Amino acid sequence: MKYTKATLILILTILLLVVTNMSVFGFLFGFGGSEKWKEEVQLSNGRIIVIERETLNERGGDEWAFNRSGTKPKEYRLRFASLDVPGKTIEWQSTRKSPGTWPEKPLILDFVAGEPVVFSIVSISEVCEVYLKYSYRNHVWINEALPETFAKRMANLLLRDSRKMPPVVDLEAKRKANAEIGYRRSLKQVGPTRQICS
Repeated sequence: MKYTKATLILILTILLLVVTNMSVFGFLFGFGGSEKWKEEVQLSNGRIIVIERETLNERGGDEWAFNRSGTKPKEYRLRFASLDVPGKTIEWQSTRKSPGTWPEKPLILDFVAGEPVVFSIVSISEVCEVYLKYSYRNHVWINEALPETFAKRMANLLLRDSRKMPPVVDLEAKRKANAEIGYRRSLKQVGPTRQICS
């Protein structure tokens, strides 16, 4: 089969666009791609660390009018340096999912007595969410049961989940982004109750 020069150029251009543009590739073949960025995080002791964040996406989510990308988060990951073992990187991955298959969302990363701790939130029904706490011990993340009530803590991780994240999110940019009206209070803080129902 013989192709004209214009047809070959068109075919090569389309192939190049598909291969180099991950969002087109993901849309056509059902993959959501991922977003990666570095983020400054202020710990409860005032220390500022830089962590790596990643959101893995998949097809699905809200209706197209509200979700033009046609994707939703599949998994969240946090990577950060150990405070007591030089050169060691620790990774936390979301494991719990809502009934609608949305992953738990990390809200706080901190260190308590040198031990990494992550607080997250996940929906358990259409109207209720629960906070979860994970502690890193002996190279394993342990899901610790939270009491029904506990001291409220403000989120120190970026709440935004969007395409085209900047390479680095500093504390001031995060403060402005997290202060936006669109975020419900249950995302901006953890506690003072384990379960929140609206």
